[in-house]
Amino acid sequence: MPEFSLLITLFAALAAPLILARFKITKMPGSISEIIMGILIGKTGLNLVQPDMTLKYLSNLGVIMLIFLGGMEINFDLIEKKKSKAEAKGSPLGIAFGGFSSILLMSLILSGIMYETKMFDNFILATILFCTIAMGVLISLLKETGLLEKEYGQTILLTAALGEFIPLLALTIYSAIQQKNYISAFGLPVIFLIAILLLRRFKPVYKFFDNINKSTTQLDIRLAFFLIFALVTFAEQIGAESILGAFLAGAVMKLLQPSEETQDKLSSMGYGFFIPIFFIVTGVNLNLRTLFSNPKALALIPVFLIAFVLSKAIVYFVFKPRFGHRLSLAAAVLTTTTITLVLPILEVGKSLKIISETQAGAITLAAIITCLLGPTIFNKIINSGRAS
Repeated sequence: MPEFSLLITLFAALAAPLILARFKITKMPGSISEIIMGILIGKTGLNLVQPDMTLKYLSNLGVIMLIFLGGMEINFDLIEKKKSKAEAKGSPLGIAFGGFSSILLMSLILSGIMYETKMFDNFILATILFCTIAMGVLISLLKETGLLEKEYGQTILLTAALGEFIPLLALTIYSAIQQKNYISAFGLPVIFLIAILLLRRFKPVYKFFDNINKSTTQLDIRLAFFLIFALVTFAEQIGAESILGAFLAGAVMKLLQPSEETQDKLSSMGYGFFIPIFFIVTGVNLNLRTLFSNPKALALIPVFLIAFVLSKAIVYFVFKPRFGHRLSLAAAVLTTTTITLVLPILEVGKSLKIISETQAGAITLAAIITCLLGPTIFNKIINSGRAS
């Protein structure tokens, strides 16, 4: 019954954390429980939800809010903390660049192997997929463990930010070339210029908002949504992905130095309403029945799962000189987590007709497994150190 789809989805969003609490399941990320809930009420399970235009629109807003909040979590003070070349190697930004560079190198190698063995015949798309890191899931977990504000947590976060931002750029350029829309690729600098312009325009007046802000006006929230829709609209106009604009909007909002109250309000709106809808709709659209009836697509699940893990394994060696064995191993495990950007990448792949629906389902399932295993193993490693 399409008219009840939104109501059922909202009930599922409410029920998911309650079920986790009832059965004391503390290791599973909330986003994964929401995807599983979507699978149960969607095409694979009871087929209670058929996403209509309203639900699809709210789902799109969900992924935009997720990426926006990810941009807001970056601590730019740590980026500027160390200036000399000698120090840069040990800075959060230096380690993050080294970590992501190692991920990119391994992704290229693994994509080449898959292409040569004909396991997956799109080298560039595979490379983009292997580079991605689920920054939204990482943020939630780092917050829960109290590591987000520490240098270690911020280093992982910066690595994850590169693991979303660089693949986003690559996806935009690749999509433009595939569609022979070369203006989009050359128009990318425009979105960055617009972000800088918005930052310079609103920075002088942002503090003025505190003097005139009221509970009935909420100027800080209105500004945040203006930034989101302005940069998302401009990104779409030049043919870029909307989530690139959302990420830049989050970075601009962070540089405006919003109060903790403002950040809490935006997080409440995102994680309380929009973001759960996105993850539930993802599960609703996942048709595991079709996937399990296709042996060729089914074989992609372990292949991509292993590739997601191996592409991030070398992060251990980059983190080790600064953080030691245990924390470096935990970082390598956590960065294997990937789901947020995988979903829009697969949507682009399907729209360009370079991957099938069943292939997309297999890759999505592999990404879901990383979100179950990565945070669980990360928690065990971190807690083992605290116990000792």
